Amino acid sequence: MSAGIVDIATAKPGRTIDNDHFASIGLTDAWIRRRSGIASRSWWPDETPLAEVAAESCAPIVGQMPDPSSIGALIVVSTSVRQRVPGIAQKVAQLVGLGPSVLAFDMNAACCGFVYGLVTGLSLCDAGSARSVLVCSVEAMSRLVDRTDRQTACIFADGAAAVLLEDRAEFAGFCQVAGCDGTQEGLMRETDEGGIHLDGAQVFDRAVRRMSESAQYLCDHGPAPTVLVGHQANGRILEQVRNFTTHLGVPFVNRIETFGNTSSASIPLAFADELDSGSLPTAGRLGAVAYGAGEAWGGVSVGYRVPAAPAP
Repeated sequence: MSAGIVDIATAKPGRTIDNDHFASIGLTDAWIRRRSGIASRSWWPDETPLAEVAAESCAPIVGQMPDPSSIGALIVVSTSVRQRVPGIAQKVAQLVGLGPSVLAFDMNAACCGFVYGLVTGLSLCDAGSARSVLVCSVEAMSRLVDRTDRQTACIFADGAAAVLLEDRAEFAGFCQVAGCDGTQEGLMRETDEGGIHLDGAQVFDRAVRRMSESAQYLCDHGPAPTVLVGHQANGRILEQVRNFTTHLGVPFVNRIETFGNTSSASIPLAFADELDSGSLPTAGRLGAVAYGAGEAWGGVSVGYRVPAAPAP
């Protein structure tokens, strides 16, 4: 018996930003699509508290649980929470009605955050420290970018998603690989002036290599995933990873066209969208691979069985 994903829910901003929005900084729809694969993305209003958004993504899961007190830990993953002390995890726990005994903490591993959060949550379950764990990624990347920066303004986006992890006899043990290299911290970073510096060529090459290597590791150290979901960084990066992993025989998900790059939230948002569209069965094995600032990278292969999406 091991832990796996037993539910997933999302919270998406209502404001859609299409590519025409960036005409004021000299970008065209055709240029953005060609360079990033993105046609639209969503942004929250600047005043929307991220704790409330995170709670919105967790609430449907908690509301359907016969015994929410079984949630022993809540991990809130985010790159874009501006308030460092206190973090928002405790507020999220309060907003969704979790008891005072829950272990709640914030985690920042940039775009690799969901993978790091999954590994941590699965480990807590398997160690017997928690009967179930909520891992929630919440991002408002639109607040971090310089909206006049032609390189980054059109790429980043907002969104939130949460998964519930539980021990079940049907799940085989999870497999994980992760790493970091602090000497590369300058490749992607928040600047003192505001905005995000991105060394595009270096990030492209390293992201493709790290995510491809992580996918290969997950498939070599079975059980193999039935679907691969990479961090939705950039359409060209995703297609290169797909090309490098075709020999693995595992479908690779690319949902960046209408989501953009939502940092740590991108993997669960893309996974949920595949499930909701019926492109994936409600039971299988997820292989999640990511690369992010720090630099941090990794992958995790984990079983899942989630409720079917409601009929439209």
